[in-house]
Amino acid sequence: MIWRGARQKSAAGRRSWKPARGPSPLRRARLPASALRPKMGGRCSSPLSGRQRRYLRGRADATVRNFVPYYRRQLATALLRRVSGERDPRGKPAPQLLPSELRGPPDAALHQGLLSQYDGDSCSWQENYFVLLGDFTLQWFESEEALRKGCEPRGSTALSGYLLLSSHGEYAEWLVGLCQGLAELQRRDSLEAEAFLEAVRFYRQERGRYGAGDLLLGPEPEILGNVLMEDLLPVLRSQVLPSIRGSERRRQQLWLQFLQEVYTLVLGEISSEFEGFQKEKEKLQIELEKKIRPDLDQMLTLKDQIASKLRAAVQSPAESCCGRDVEPHLERVTQDLLRPVSAGVEAVRSLFARRVDEMIGLVRSSPVAILREELLALGRTPWQPDVMHPCYEEADAYRESLRGLEERFGFRGVASLVLGAQNLMQQLMQDATRTFQQLSQQHLGRAGARRPLTPTLAKVKERVLKKFDCDSSSLRKRFAQEWLVRIFLPFLLKRLESGCKLELPRYESFVFADFSGIVNLENIYEETVLAALLRAVGKAGGAALPGERSPVKILTVAKSSPPLFCRRQILGAF
Repeated sequence: MIWRGARQKSAAGRRSWKPARGPSPLRRARLPASALRPKMGGRCSSPLSGRQRRYLRGRADATVRNFVPYYRRQLATALLRRVSGERDPRGKPAPQLLPSELRGPPDAALHQGLLSQYDGDSCSWQENYFVLLGDFTLQWFESEEALRKGCEPRGSTALSGYLLLSSHGEYAEWLVGLCQGLAELQRRDSLEAEAFLEAVRFYRQERGRYGAGDLLLGPEPEILGNVLMEDLLPVLRSQVLPSIRGSERRRQQLWLQFLQEVYTLVLGEISSEFEGFQKEKEKLQIELEKKIRPDLDQMLTLKDQIASKLRAAVQSPAESCCGRDVEPHLERVTQDLLRPVSAGVEAVRSLFARRVDEMIGLVRSSPVAILREELLALGRTPWQPDVMHPCYEEADAYRESLRGLEERFGFRGVASLVLGAQNLMQQLMQDATRTFQQLSQQHLGRAGARRPLTPTLAKVKERVLKKFDCDSSSLRKRFAQEWLVRIFLPFLLKRLESGCKLELPRYESFVFADFSGIVNLENIYEETVLAALLRAVGKAGGAALPGERSPVKILTVAKSSPPLFCRRQILGAF
């Protein structure tokens, strides 16, 4: 979708980012001769030919078939981790602020305006009037007038992420760099999402592709479609793009149209194929739970025994690689990770304090009813892009400070990191405003006059700020550690692949046949490498940043602790 900026309806906000629609590593199969060669004398005509469609459908079906066994294994592994965690619950410390789901009012129009939408049926761009609701449902109407008249929307979709583009040129650049990104599902605490993300990671690693690129939020079929496109795009470029004739502009137009149709077909086929497994998944989870719970002790004992054997072979090379290639960079990268997010959190704190001070000043000369209205307005602060923009802007410093990580460590997730930091800032503001609202409401009914209410609100403010400082400190620790792992773990795994991972088949005989598919060697191996990295991270943490109220020390956590990923689904304004 392309935003027509001149006709913007909402307050100007930041541009949100979504990683390039990365595609998939399947087999490096050579395309059959002319299977995807454009028709009509070398021009990409529309629609795709029958032969092209059959080939793409075959590749899409093969992607789902090859991926499902990975998903099954990771679903079992995630369930084993979840069930064992019930026995030894070592959760995160309880937050001081009242936690709240990062979501706007479900029926509130967060943003609205005109967008250009590519229509796959007519293969053309159409302009519609779009409205983004608080539950992240995107609706589109024929016109703004149709919306005012209460007409039914022409369509709607539940967004988990989007890419905001300002011109067709940007859209072209995005498609050109399509295969450089990696799709990654939005991280939630659900068992299915955890298993799916791990399956995608192992699926790619099996094909020699390590590391996560910029975050792509979306449903499972879209992720798998991107995984397939990661394989298809280089071949399409080499076999189709040179065959397109015409002026440069015409060639670009036909190429973009061709890619759009390829992706639409691939996504539709994968969605259809994956739907069958989705129906089977619930039954599979029930069967796995019946199998895991009675034999949990035996499974955990077996896992510990295998982990002990793997440590003897892997720990020394992993620690050596860490010491040589990672530890010299840890302190600097840690500082680079903490500095922008700490500046952003400080900006959120100052903004919250200023808004509350303005409210208290207003209460001195206004009735209590005005205070109730102001409390509601305060709760809308996290969803006002123009107000939050100075805070979010601090995270943009990552784009410059972490630029060298791609060349040295293959890290391509800076845009995801920026979104994660901005997500943390918005969540803190929402939790702080909600906590202030709740504590203030307790005093409103007891306030006999305005005079005693003012010092009470000032005390509530100081109380909330103390809670804010405590929560922000722990969240920044988790944020820094998560991203240190996301930067360095893929690098370590790739370095150790030839010397350690290729030895894993030697240990397959230790896995009982009854537990095969639940106790997985690959997961145990990665946990061993991760433990070595976390020890190095623990040694590197501890320096205080300029302007910090206290040192921010990076603490190691258990493998089973869920990482802090982006809960923020929609960023910025139309």
